[in-house]
Amino acid sequence: MYQRAKALYEFTGDPKGGELSFEQDDLLVILRQDIGDGWWEARSSSGEQGLIPESYVEIYSLPEPSFPPPPVPQQFQNSSYQYNDVTRNHGSGSFISQPIQPSAPPKQASFDDWDDDDWDDDYDDDASSCGTATTQNVTNNNHQPDSQSIQSHETKNSTLHTASYGTIKKNYSRFSQFSRSGGESFLMGTVTCAVHDSDCVKIINGMYGPEWEMKSEYTCELRDPKKESKLKGLKSFVAYQLIPSFCNIAVSRRYKHFDWLHERLEEKFPCIPIPPLPEKVISGRYETEFISERMKLLQQWINRMVQHPVISQCDVFFHFLTCTDEKKWKQGKRKAEKDEYMGGKYFLTIRNPSNLDMNETEEKLENFSKFVRNMDDNVKHLLNVFHDNMKKHQAPFKREYQKIGGAFKNMAATYASDDLVYSKNLTTAIDHTGDAYNTIGEMYAAQPPKDSISLMEGLNEYKGILSVYPDVLKVHEGAMGKLKECQKQVDDGKLVESEMQNILLRSDTISYATLAEMNHFHQERVRDSKALMQNFLRQQIIFYQNITSQLEESLKMYETA
Repeated sequence: MYQRAKALYEFTGDPKGGELSFEQDDLLVILRQDIGDGWWEARSSSGEQGLIPESYVEIYSLPEPSFPPPPVPQQFQNSSYQYNDVTRNHGSGSFISQPIQPSAPPKQASFDDWDDDDWDDDYDDDASSCGTATTQNVTNNNHQPDSQSIQSHETKNSTLHTASYGTIKKNYSRFSQFSRSGGESFLMGTVTCAVHDSDCVKIINGMYGPEWEMKSEYTCELRDPKKESKLKGLKSFVAYQLIPSFCNIAVSRRYKHFDWLHERLEEKFPCIPIPPLPEKVISGRYETEFISERMKLLQQWINRMVQHPVISQCDVFFHFLTCTDEKKWKQGKRKAEKDEYMGGKYFLTIRNPSNLDMNETEEKLENFSKFVRNMDDNVKHLLNVFHDNMKKHQAPFKREYQKIGGAFKNMAATYASDDLVYSKNLTTAIDHTGDAYNTIGEMYAAQPPKDSISLMEGLNEYKGILSVYPDVLKVHEGAMGKLKECQKQVDDGKLVESEMQNILLRSDTISYATLAEMNHFHQERVRDSKALMQNFLRQQIIFYQNITSQLEESLKMYETA
């Protein structure tokens, strides 16, 4: 029997996000309470159905009836037979009516299964798992899914492809951004947790605005990738050695360990964009070139993580970098998956200054949101331009310069048929010029790895970061929208001023965290863009200096012609 709930506040839902609007004191039928992150599914008195915030309602208890229940009807007493008249037929895409037979509870989709087999069920590395769609589809949303995974999720999520980075699932409803992250539960004060001083994260007012407090800096090196196997070769994978600078002790990690870490970081930090991992590749994953390229991209990802003042200091990241004992690894893994400061509760650990100007903050972050969109467009455009330019270097440019070289060589061959002594030096000079242009053509073909590819790799990393940043900004955007709703309730006398002050303090925490992350992004962007451009221009200068040297050498030969 469904429970009933009474609305404590007015709520204006987003129909696109499947949310249900209601007025204060409305009675609702609660259909599901296992949605998660502070949301329930309910039906209104008018028959409309949708998602509602748990904190906006209270369960409405009806008095016990004074008479016994009526007898059970004779028909359809078999509780093992249920009827679902709106079931999706995935094969045809149509809706059909079908009976649902009882079954055992579904196996929980978690990483606990890996503990039983010491991470043997390798859904991203092992050759034996290539066709195991159910295993691969459980939680693997941090990189490029295989075709089965894409098919199983295409009705739920839209995807954004990020070149050599992974596919990022994008959901655009407020439910999946602000509320799913737990931000609304934190803002409304429905989550509480005792926070130890050692778990607190400080935000300070720096020279350019709020900043994460940096505690210590270190580096981490990936090296010595090695193909390994188990179960007499039935399962194979590539293991990498990670060596953090603060201990210089190597730990062995596989790609799926990175994937597990990525998911933990995404769930823990709603205010920090976690860049996608390099995409998952099945075929050719043991070829030397692929292993080298993947290690380079994983190193790039690790560099980004160790440079972050919050991520680099968190327990789950330290566990990933340092744990060498199998038993302790499993204990730490379970602890990370049950982290008490995860999602919206993470905001409870933040210690920030006070007295933010809400209007000024909102304007800053609106401008930053536009900046992220524009930079995303610019990065994609630059990648397209340099991709086309690279192809021209390796084919048309090389071909055109070697056409010129070939023409000069033919001319020199014609001149060589003349036996005049005083024309031999000229013939040699023209022939050398042909060689110079042929060499220049080869130089064009060999140049992209020295400048363009390095620039494109840096741009591609930012393409991945920018693809996930909107989700972080949606958390703050949702907080500001909820804050305005609460202010309206205060004006209407539906919310007391003291509670509003507490909500304002909590909204400051979300704003400070978003501003601190914005400033961190800008600082890294400036540093990285400077380094990328300097390297590109230095390599371009060397390239054209080498071309000039080829031409100058040919020019000198005409002095004696």
